Amino acid sequence: MAVVKELAAKVKEQGGRALIIGGYARDEVMRRAGQTVESKDIDLEVYNLDPDKTATILEEFKDFAPPNLVGKSFGVIKLGPIDISFPRRESKIGSGHKGFEITVDPTLSVAEATRRRDLTINSIALDPLTNEIVDPHGGVEDLKNKFLRAVDPATFGEDPLRVLRLAQFAGRFGFSVEEKTKEIAKGLPLSELPAARIGEEWRKLLLKSEKPSVGLEVARDLGVLEKLHPELEALVGLEQEPSWHPEGDVWTHTLQTVDVAAEIVRRENLEGDDALVVLTATLLHDLGKPLTTEVRGVRGKQRLTSYGHAEAGVEPARRFLAKMEFGDGVNRQIYPLIRAHLYLTSAEELTDSGVRKLSARLKPATIEQLAWVVEADQRGRGGLARDLDRLMELTRMARVLDVAEKPVESIIRGRDLIALGLEPGRAFGEIIRGCQEAYLSGEIKTKEEAIEMAKKTVPKKKV
Repeated sequence: MAVVKELAAKVKEQGGRALIIGGYARDEVMRRAGQTVESKDIDLEVYNLDPDKTATILEEFKDFAPPNLVGKSFGVIKLGPIDISFPRRESKIGSGHKGFEITVDPTLSVAEATRRRDLTINSIALDPLTNEIVDPHGGVEDLKNKFLRAVDPATFGEDPLRVLRLAQFAGRFGFSVEEKTKEIAKGLPLSELPAARIGEEWRKLLLKSEKPSVGLEVARDLGVLEKLHPELEALVGLEQEPSWHPEGDVWTHTLQTVDVAAEIVRRENLEGDDALVVLTATLLHDLGKPLTTEVRGVRGKQRLTSYGHAEAGVEPARRFLAKMEFGDGVNRQIYPLIRAHLYLTSAEELTDSGVRKLSARLKPATIEQLAWVVEADQRGRGGLARDLDRLMELTRMARVLDVAEKPVESIIRGRDLIALGLEPGRAFGEIIRGCQEAYLSGEIKTKEEAIEMAKKTVPKKKV
């Protein structure tokens, strides 16, 4: 913040004004109202001083960070973590978020310049020299009333991503969407949004919300699920067996489980992709139910069942995640967690070999991650939680076997076979798999036993 104040003072000396704009200013208003809000990034907007003169000033700060002038012609300069922009006029000339003609105009007033922003709460500015809040569009009042309102209804729909941003901010802050803004958002097409932008808003919704269910419900209400994520839309109104799920339909259950998962993430101090895996796996864990739910006779009574929904849910999860760009490392952990989330229901008893085999099935995910997803699933039933004692026992056994926080290790590797003088070839894979299966089932327990088993499998190299 000291650098920001020094920079603002230099700008003022040259006849300009530098204001903190956007998220940091919004969060500062919330902090002044007694709320605990963390801000990471600071964005500045420079008025009455052109980009060239501002770039000259930034040369005085190169010991802090070398100025990045790549975006100067578009009205954006970077100084390390600080983004510096200039008032500009935007005209919609094409489709997508890049279909704008941009004209930098430092002479615009704060009210004119911030009119291009999405929501009033994001149009607030803060003067770092005087600590004055500059609020030309009523953002402070909307923060007080917990309202998400478009700054300019006439241009709000020019970037359809703003529909997802409404859901994201609703989830993060527990706000509701103003009616006129809601009606505009409902009418916007979302099909041209790139996966990276969609995924970034979902990431923020899941990671930054105390109760993600609020944002998820807003997303449903605005048509995001119907237009972009039919896999989730299919959960809405899908009935469940009341004796197993007194909370209601699958969507209601999903909302409850994701809120519990958010609580678990905070409890376990998970961050970044570690948190994203648990939250997303929980969100998607029942995507197989629309494909498998039917009425069956169970113990002489007709009940709603969803046999096989865990396995059936993997493919719709793939379709959902294909629109996210969360990364292959995240996705590959989510699929086995969905597939195995009913493990405690299907396993008659917990054994060492069963726990090791479960760890192998989950790779690259872990039993600890599965335990968090299962806990969220169990607690997200309107208070009817089952199997929590068995879940604790599963976790305890996994820790004893050293497979709770990491997948079970290979008991023997190719280099071990080469060291034995065995001939490399296609048989290597069969030998390694055979030893691993014996280890998982408890037939062998140590690497030494695996090596002895391998020695008996194939002849040594001929000399």
